[in-house]
Amino acid sequence: MFGRLRASYPSRRIVATRFGRVLLVSGAVVFGVLCPPVGFAQDIDDEPVSSEGAADVFTLTLGDVGLGESLRLQGVDGRAQITVPVPTGVVPRALNATLTVPPWLDRGWIDVESNDRPIFRVDLSGDAQTVPVSIPLGAAAIVGGAVTLEFSSTLIPDAGYCPAPSGDPVRIIDAAVDYSGVPAIPRTISEFLPPVLRQLTVFVPAEPGTDVIDAVLTLTTSVTESFGAQNVRMVVRPDTDLRSAPPSGPFERTVVLSDNTDAGAELIFPVPDTPPQLYITGSGSELLDQTRLITSPVADLAVTRGALAGPRVPPAVLAPNSTTLDALDIGTVTGAPTASVALDQTRLGRSAADVSVHLTGSYTPGAGSLTATIGDRTLAVWTADDTGRLDQWIDIPNAELDRITTLDVTVSRSSEGSGSACGAQSASTVTIDGASVIESSDSASPVPLGFGSLPQALTPRVGVALAENSFVNTVRAVSLVNGLQRMSTRLMQPHVVEVDEALNGTEPAIVIAPDGNLPDTLELPVSSNGAATLSVTATDTSGSETLLTLDTAVPFGTVQVASNPNGAALMVASSNGAPAQLDDLIAWLDAGTNRWFGLSGDVLFGTPGAEPLTLSSNDLTGPQTDTAAQSQTSNKLVVFFAGVGVVLILSGLIVAAIIVVRSRRRSQRGNGPVEP
Repeated sequence: MFGRLRASYPSRRIVATRFGRVLLVSGAVVFGVLCPPVGFAQDIDDEPVSSEGAADVFTLTLGDVGLGESLRLQGVDGRAQITVPVPTGVVPRALNATLTVPPWLDRGWIDVESNDRPIFRVDLSGDAQTVPVSIPLGAAAIVGGAVTLEFSSTLIPDAGYCPAPSGDPVRIIDAAVDYSGVPAIPRTISEFLPPVLRQLTVFVPAEPGTDVIDAVLTLTTSVTESFGAQNVRMVVRPDTDLRSAPPSGPFERTVVLSDNTDAGAELIFPVPDTPPQLYITGSGSELLDQTRLITSPVADLAVTRGALAGPRVPPAVLAPNSTTLDALDIGTVTGAPTASVALDQTRLGRSAADVSVHLTGSYTPGAGSLTATIGDRTLAVWTADDTGRLDQWIDIPNAELDRITTLDVTVSRSSEGSGSACGAQSASTVTIDGASVIESSDSASPVPLGFGSLPQALTPRVGVALAENSFVNTVRAVSLVNGLQRMSTRLMQPHVVEVDEALNGTEPAIVIAPDGNLPDTLELPVSSNGAATLSVTATDTSGSETLLTLDTAVPFGTVQVASNPNGAALMVASSNGAPAQLDDLIAWLDAGTNRWFGLSGDVLFGTPGAEPLTLSSNDLTGPQTDTAAQSQTSNKLVVFFAGVGVVLILSGLIVAAIIVVRSRRRSQRGNGPVEP
């Protein structure tokens, strides 16, 4: 189960372990995909392989196995290492890909090795910007059910040209591995999950109770976390469909959850020569214990078709105020001339504030300067000297914090006395040691506000409150929770709670109310006041509010980020009495590879037939201290609801005009109506 990649790190190699957690260790590689795909998994391009009468040859892309869509070899002597799975019963035949070469290339080559043994060389020239390659893997060593390939580039630039160390890499794109053979059928629980998983189908009762909903949320999030960037597609079906369901393919698995007093897990083989179904039964905590079995370390010991798991409750892991890059599984980072550290708040285990980094390590000795930046903002500049010792505290302003905040440390050289500024820069490296300390505090409110605070503001334990314990609400919950889990490097721990507990408790929660039946006391960024009036309320300390009245009602669905009176983070999925619009919005999130990661603001707003909008309530309400500001706010609202107008036109309706646009401060409530 290969491939969790949360960010690109210079001077890295990617190694996939058993359940797909990618470890970052020394080497030199930068992946082209900065964020793992989000939502349901993409389909593999070629036809799926059937275990019964299966084809002898099939193909898996690097994206299918969770290793991203492209690979970069940075600089004139780039290095990269990837580990791809080899399912039991098959052998790898070839890695097919396309190379793109930098425009300044005169000539060069790429060597490919496996287990320190050369297996192929690709010659490059400046005559072709793209080069198709097919690397035979017959001589590659299969170790531990995987093949490790090491790429090293040697590039010679055009005469007189000095390539920037961080620019114009060789890119390996459209990479896919051809396999031959038939994936083996699992015969024991320990073999149930394959190294590559496209889809997990879970059958639950048509009227699931709290225990089953807890179990399906626990099962799907643990599988999503285990397989990382493979983006396993989660399908939840009622058990009334079980008899007519088609058999699973070699990269699909089926689990049947049942609430009864007989606890246990057992493989059932309904169709010969196809993967079995795993039946998990129990009630209360026993059902959860069996559910946790298949992704737990003790699963390797379940070498039979049936097993009974004992009590196992995941320990509560409190986020420390001080940690290190090593403890966060980032490790030592090296770059030339820039080393980049991606600080992921999900690794910190909470919504963090007041983050400081104690950079320790080394850089190439010599006169010059070192600069710490986040994006275009410079945080610190200090002098480089002949000691080459890196020892500097960097404070990161809260305004610069995001879900993933990349801190760049660059060494710069003067051309004076170096003989060649290009040579000096190319030879200058920065190494940030894995023992570098990161200090942070728990944010009183999620930083940043809105979708940028997710999922870290909902970790590790998060309540899931359903307006009704129904099958369709269970499907919605699985989709939303697993969308969040795909963004997290830590396992989320969802559990079902009552709506009142979610809205008034101290624990973060996800609330699913498809009909929009929520207490009036819940303050959301966007709410419906009557059939055609919408209220937009800022989530910042200003509490400003704006009302908009249209001449016709518009069905809409929303996913919004807010907090309850105790300051606990909330993600609320609802509608204005139009559950189908909420379902369309959730389906849109599932369909896109980067849609969860791309959300901004605090509102995702969907109407019939139009692309969903991401909105910031703070921007929409805005400062309203004078007439010009009020006009600006009105303009923001016109832009906000332009999508609604388009939808109405497409639906054969006409928006005559905005009848009322009025703004007021929350502090003015109770002072009588505010006239437009």
